[in-house]
Amino acid sequence: MNENNLDYLQNTLKYLGFGESLHEKLKAAIEKGATEFSLEFKNFQPMPNAKDKPELSDAISYVLDFSKSKESDLYFFNKYQASLQKPGQDAKLEQTFYINKGKGVTVKESYNLLSGRAVNKDVVLKSGEKANLWMKLDFSDHSPEKGYSTNTFGEAYGFSLTGTVDKFQLIDMDKQGFKDQLLKSLERGNLHEVSFMKNGKETNGFVTANPQFKTLDFYDMDLKQVYSKSVDKHGLAEKSEVDKVPEVVAEQEQASKEKKGVTR
Repeated sequence: MNENNLDYLQNTLKYLGFGESLHEKLKAAIEKGATEFSLEFKNFQPMPNAKDKPELSDAISYVLDFSKSKESDLYFFNKYQASLQKPGQDAKLEQTFYINKGKGVTVKESYNLLSGRAVNKDVVLKSGEKANLWMKLDFSDHSPEKGYSTNTFGEAYGFSLTGTVDKFQLIDMDKQGFKDQLLKSLERGNLHEVSFMKNGKETNGFVTANPQFKTLDFYDMDLKQVYSKSVDKHGLAEKSEVDKVPEVVAEQEQASKEKKGVTR
C-alpha cells in the first residue's frame, strides 16, 4: 500500500469536511486492492433557529467513489453523491459532486447547494485560467444521468458580495472580525444569523447571498423570508433589474456540466 497516497486521500477527506471517521475504512479498502470501491458517510444539519431540536435536523447522506490507477498503485477520490432528506418528507434531493486533484464542493457546501443557496468557489476556465464563480443548482433542469444543472455567476456578472453587504444596515458591522466572518460564511452558502434594521426597527434573523439578483436574502427567526426592499439600506441607489452581461463559459473543477456565466 502506498502510504503517501493514503495520507493524501485522508487529508482530502478531512479538508472536504468528512472528518476522520472514514480514515480506517479507507485504509482497509485500499489494503484489499479493489479496482473500485465506495464509502458511506452520514451527516445531520440542525436548523439554525432550532439547534436544540435534533429531530428537526436535515439528514444528508453521502456515497464516496474511489478508483485505482491502471498504471500504478495510486487511488483517486473521484466524486461523491449527496442525498438530502428533509424531516417529515419522503422525497430526497440528490446531486453528484466531482473532485479534481483533491478539491471540490465541501460537505457543508453540498448541503447548502441542495438547500437552494448559492456557493462561491474557485474554478478553472476553459482557457486554463483560474477564476472565482458563484454557483447555484437549477432545480428546474434535471436529468437522470447528470442530475441538476448548475448556474454560475462570474466576475463579469457584476455581483460584489462586499459591496452588497455594505448597502444594508446590519448591526455589529463595526465589531472587530464580524464582517470578515460574515463574508466567509455567506461565500460558503450559509444562512448566517444577524441583526438588521427593518423599517427603522432592529430585527433578528438570518441572511444569505443571492448573486443572481445581486442582493441578500433576509429571513426572520422562523425562517420566513423578509422582503429585502423593506430592509433599511445606507441610501445607495438600487438597480431595478439584473444587468445584461456578456456570456462567460467556465469549466468547473467539481461540476459535471458546463454552463454559461449568465443564467437562463
